Amino acid sequence: MAKVRIPQQQRSLETKKRIEDAAFELFSVKGIHGTNSREIADKAGVAIGSFYSYYKDKKQLLLDILENFLNMGYTMIWQDLRTMNLGEITLADIRSLLVNVFKAFDIAPTFLSQTHALRYSDPEINKIFERGRQRELDQIMKLFTTNESRLNLRDPYATAIIFHNTVEQVAHTAKFIGTEIEEARLIDEMAHIIHDFFVFNTRGNTDNVI
Repeated sequence: MAKVRIPQQQRSLETKKRIEDAAFELFSVKGIHGTNSREIADKAGVAIGSFYSYYKDKKQLLLDILENFLNMGYTMIWQDLRTMNLGEITLADIRSLLVNVFKAFDIAPTFLSQTHALRYSDPEINKIFERGRQRELDQIMKLFTTNESRLNLRDPYATAIIFHNTVEQVAHTAKFIGTEIEEARLIDEMAHIIHDFFVFNTRGNTDNVI
């Protein structure tokens, strides 16, 4: 098999993007296991030889797509940070971040549910998810560090893990299992719980912001 090449020219970049877009759509509709490399090449409008010139197999393509997908989710979740005063994050700010978490689950729910299930049996897929998880934790820790002089957290990193895992699990349950109440109610209550936690743990306990 020919060595996989890294595209440099615009035409090659566009061909690679067509392959990725075709695979992403097929994975979401037919499932990862129900899609083969030839189907991806056909949908992308390229020869099967061209497919293998960019990817050694379907698995490599899946890993690249998953990495890009999780990057989209990260951008979705944290996109509002640039408009926030990170030293005085309000209840509305917290709610905005939580709304974005739920929106991130809607980018491609079928693809997310399939790859999330595979992380328990595939070390390479799990490694990508863990990198994404660590990136989220690092961002939460940055918020804690920005407010370090105001907060009185016994174990900031443990707190970050608890918050991240709790929010992710609530969103995951709402999107893939279903709940008996509306998502807006879940988001509102989580926002209040997180906000009240930080108010309680603010030094002096006098502010209504983190």
